[in-house]
Amino acid sequence: MRSGRWSPTRRGKLMFDGRWSMVALLILVAGCGRGGDAGHVAGDGRKPVSIMLMFLSTRQNDFYQWAERTYEAQNPDVDIQVQVFPGSSLKDFEIKLRLMFASRQAPDIIPVAEGLAAVFARKGLLDPCPASIIDMVETNSVNELVRNSAYVDGTCFGIATDAVWQALYYNKQMFREAGLDPERPPRDWDELLDYAERLTVRNDAGMPTRAGFFIRKTGFKPGIAGKWLTFLYSAGGRPFTEDGTRTLFNDEAGRAALRFYETILDERIDAVGLDGDEQGFGQGRVAMIMREAYLVRWLDEHYPDVEFGIAPIPANQASISDGASYVATVNAESKNKAHAWGFIEFLMADEAYTRKAAIGGVMPATMSVAALPEYRDDPIIKVFLEQEVAPANTFEGADRAIDMLGAYIERFCYGRLTLDETLERAERDINALLERLNGKRD
Repeated sequence: MRSGRWSPTRRGKLMFDGRWSMVALLILVAGCGRGGDAGHVAGDGRKPVSIMLMFLSTRQNDFYQWAERTYEAQNPDVDIQVQVFPGSSLKDFEIKLRLMFASRQAPDIIPVAEGLAAVFARKGLLDPCPASIIDMVETNSVNELVRNSAYVDGTCFGIATDAVWQALYYNKQMFREAGLDPERPPRDWDELLDYAERLTVRNDAGMPTRAGFFIRKTGFKPGIAGKWLTFLYSAGGRPFTEDGTRTLFNDEAGRAALRFYETILDERIDAVGLDGDEQGFGQGRVAMIMREAYLVRWLDEHYPDVEFGIAPIPANQASISDGASYVATVNAESKNKAHAWGFIEFLMADEAYTRKAAIGGVMPATMSVAALPEYRDDPIIKVFLEQEVAPANTFEGADRAIDMLGAYIERFCYGRLTLDETLERAERDINALLERLNGKRD
């Protein structure tokens, strides 16, 4: 239960699972192929820019109908064709997109997670941004994650339309019951462990029936990795070198992050058998959890009586969240590149983006919209906007490396690997992957 101005998030349900299962508010897929020269004109004399929206809510549908009408009124020679992608799986969408590229039927406008955008860019499939888009990226990105997710090897290939990162959610009523101040959330790892112990409820066998702090242990592997990476960043570590040629997480920061997980599980503050996650937080089986902004709306809609607070990521050496973004890019073979980029620029300008951001579920990606009172003055959104976020990983193989890392973190949580084995084997296998990929590039 919360107050504030972010009420549009109560409408619809749009789940963003950490780093990669962001079903983005802007997912644009062409319904027909393009390829070749510029300025393709259809039989009605207009230039088609076909768009397919996935997983629409009523508010999203209303926004894109408005965007279509408005852009076409300003550009009467353009036909924006809005369609709906038949499915709600991001993985299926990305598979479909790869197949469309293979058959030269790929869309004009291609919005993908920053890792996949980097893959497409390195294959020569994306058009470098025009100067107007680069200017928007450089001068109006809300943070470094948003800014650098548009770049691949120094070239700007798109603009981040949506971004997510984490904060700490906590149940205020449970804080009161445990004798904790609900307006004083934990600020560092020591306090997080202390609070979590006091908030944990265990059965006669000593197993938690309510996790004082819930960690991501299983499921979507990049989601598992993303939650653990927040602890790695906050311990002063980095997962990879800047150029993505090797790993860095097998160090003291990586050991500190895994030791924190080990303590949570060994002290039975959380357990692999506990039914937690977002549902557990809403139903009272979890007292604290780290999640992205989508959970605000989901709780408001499904568990409006839960009184929760939002706090910055508890610090170790720093308070830094892992994050992810979705980048709108343009097919290098599009016949209508100018209007593809023009429509993206229209969507990211303040008039349209203010409407889009009001749909909720993610953080505003532009500095100018984030500065509006409805975001700047909202006590919950303010926490997210002020949270330091790690830059995006856009190097070759980043998506596969993070998936592998998540699989190793899961094995560690289930007791199948020791702390040292987890870091050493993950380092070995991911470095082998990165060496192969960099060898291909050479």
